[in-house]
Amino acid sequence: MNEEKPMKTLEATLMILLLLMPAIISASAAANVSFGVKSGDWIEYQFQNVIGLSSGETERIDFLNVSGTTITLRSAVYTQTITETNDTETFDLTSQQDSSMRFLSLRVYVIPAGLNENDSVYLGMLFGNRTIAGETTRSYLGADRSVIYANFSDTEGNNYVLYWDRATGVLLEGTQSFGAASEGVVVSATSLWMSLIPLLVWISIIAAVTLGVLSSRKSITKRLHGKGSTSPRQKKAALFQSAF
Repeated sequence: MNEEKPMKTLEATLMILLLLMPAIISASAAANVSFGVKSGDWIEYQFQNVIGLSSGETERIDFLNVSGTTITLRSAVYTQTITETNDTETFDLTSQQDSSMRFLSLRVYVIPAGLNENDSVYLGMLFGNRTIAGETTRSYLGADRSVIYANFSDTEGNNYVLYWDRATGVLLEGTQSFGAASEGVVVSATSLWMSLIPLLVWISIIAAVTLGVLSSRKSITKRLHGKGSTSPRQKKAALFQSAF
């Protein structure tokens, strides 16, 4: 009887561990999921057509609150004259929550940060789980960014190429193509990193203003020096000549 008791206790313990295993695995996976954007960050995209020209529409995503794996964001699509959509969503990166957007769906725009080649990523109701095909460096808004990408086709023959910023997990560029027809989005502005283009513009402005100031000071100094170099005798002679 005494030997049977420890055996039953061990069996019961093993049974409990087996029942809890899925929850333990899920909790471990959740602990490894992170998002590289903080509350208050934002990103904007331009919609593009088959020849890479802007459609005149802009999509902006504001990350209103980021707490762990839970994200509240506002997405808006607008032109210069009207706002077409303006929606606020809250979701958890470890869940399968998703919602439609102007191009593809929300979970294509936002994935966990720090993924590597061959990692699986959930891309929402449209694509389910897909595999990261690789990692490379691409230039966006004048900055070289480490990006991860996926390329695949759906059952209808559409081809997709998607690039995400590896450090933050946000979509940088996405294209959907079918034969010669295609559409997509590309980042056009963001608070996530400093663009070199505005920085160079400001440097040019500061340099131009500085050169202008130095040139003006040099001209004024030259004129003053010219006036100061005239002797009293020369001044007197000039006044005498002007009198006659």
